[in-house]
Amino acid sequence: MTQRALLLALTLAVSPVAGLGAEPPRASAPLLHGTLDLGLEDAVEMALENNLGVQVDRFDPLIAGLDADAAWGAFDPTFFGEFGYLDDKTPNSISFTGTKQSVIRNSDGVAGFRGLLPLLGTEYEGRFEGSRTTSNSAVETLSPRYESGWTLSLRQPLLKDLIWSQPWTQVRTTRINANGALEEFRSAVMNLVQSVEDAYWQLSADEEEVRVAIKSLETADALLDQTRTQFEVGVVSRVEVTEAEAGLEARRFNLIVAENRYRNQQDVLIDLVLGPGLHATSTLEIDPTDHPEAYVAYEIDVAEAVNNAFEHRPELSAARLRVENTGIQKQAAWNQRLPELDAVLSYGEEGLAGTTNPNCIPFPGGPACPEVRGNLSDTTRLYDDNPAFSVRAQFSIPIPNTAARKTYDRRELEQQRAQTRLRQLEQQIILEVRRASRNLEAAQSGIESARRAAEASQEQLRAERIRLEYGESTPFDVLLREEKLVDREVDRIEAYRAYQSSATALDRAQGTILRNRNIRIEAASSLR
Repeated sequence: MTQRALLLALTLAVSPVAGLGAEPPRASAPLLHGTLDLGLEDAVEMALENNLGVQVDRFDPLIAGLDADAAWGAFDPTFFGEFGYLDDKTPNSISFTGTKQSVIRNSDGVAGFRGLLPLLGTEYEGRFEGSRTTSNSAVETLSPRYESGWTLSLRQPLLKDLIWSQPWTQVRTTRINANGALEEFRSAVMNLVQSVEDAYWQLSADEEEVRVAIKSLETADALLDQTRTQFEVGVVSRVEVTEAEAGLEARRFNLIVAENRYRNQQDVLIDLVLGPGLHATSTLEIDPTDHPEAYVAYEIDVAEAVNNAFEHRPELSAARLRVENTGIQKQAAWNQRLPELDAVLSYGEEGLAGTTNPNCIPFPGGPACPEVRGNLSDTTRLYDDNPAFSVRAQFSIPIPNTAARKTYDRRELEQQRAQTRLRQLEQQIILEVRRASRNLEAAQSGIESARRAAEASQEQLRAERIRLEYGESTPFDVLLREEKLVDREVDRIEAYRAYQSSATALDRAQGTILRNRNIRIEAASSLR
């Protein structure tokens, strides 16, 4: 099985029913076991696929994007309609109506659309109305009487809500929030990559320290055998045998500690790269195939590193977006302090038609009731003869407009706070870059020193063993030399690990950790 195939198999094993929409009990998931040879690049790739933390973070930009899209819903046109029927019978005491009871039956309806335009905040409405009315009144010429008409109206804010209306402000701020959520997700991915690399190099170092502890134990065991042989022939005393035994047990304890640290670090890395693949009875063991000894010395330019950080750090981008957001809210709050001055325009046409009322009685000396017959469609013939146009201005302002003034003051303070936080973050990033640069320089310098110290300790131990063979030293002195060698070996291992982690930290401090590893945030942000 190839490395890529094994990675795919592991990824599928930890999420066997993700596409089925069902989540099985944790205990029923496949258990991971065996040994996985894992390179650093593959570890990062698996973490981006499986890590539960980044899985949670993926939802934030998607939710923020939906909020931004939903804000445009304020400009969706609304279609409306209303229909009704009226049957009204009332006693009548007016003699010239010709009836003792007025009976009016009315069927009417209205339909139309209304909405709000982006940016300018113009409200618009178009409606069509129609009705049919019958009456037994003698003074009513038409029964049934048909009426219809249409109207278009506009309301344009001239001061308050011009451009800075609440819906349009919401569109702008939610879009900024969506961009900010993406930057925060980018930051979370960077943190994950750094955590995976740190855990990977720590596991590699812990594995080396276990090997050093095993070798130290073997050395102490061989020394004990040698000391016992010398004791049996009377060369050394019983005290020296006891010292050798104590040295052996001390190194056995050190091995137990090193192995426990190694197993704990295994869990840390497995949790990062396999997410839910870590179970109570998991026996999987990751064997790092990349080793920290392979390194390239960096030429560090702190000024350039700071410039890179100011350009690429997602935390700075998110902070700048927050400043922009508070600026928009401040402008909107300033607009809400203005008086409400709206221009209202409307234009429409009306028509009338019907059939002669059989109960119609003409007024004495007046014209006879006309003989006509029509329906609702006939009302449209009179539209051009009955136009209606109106222009109005509406003005209002609360005095002393306390709420709007105090809201503006608050938005101004919020903007100043966001700007101060941005400056604080810039200062913090400068400190992080300087610290990371200094740590990397120190780590590079420390590697050679640690290597030479380990070689010197190795030579000292060899010389001490020769002295022991000639009776010029004691097992205790050899154990001391061996213990110092172990310390120097651990220092050498730690120096390489510190170098790799410092290089990662500098990449993270500059915000270039994803770019340098060819990780595209667009690919990493899709839901798994």
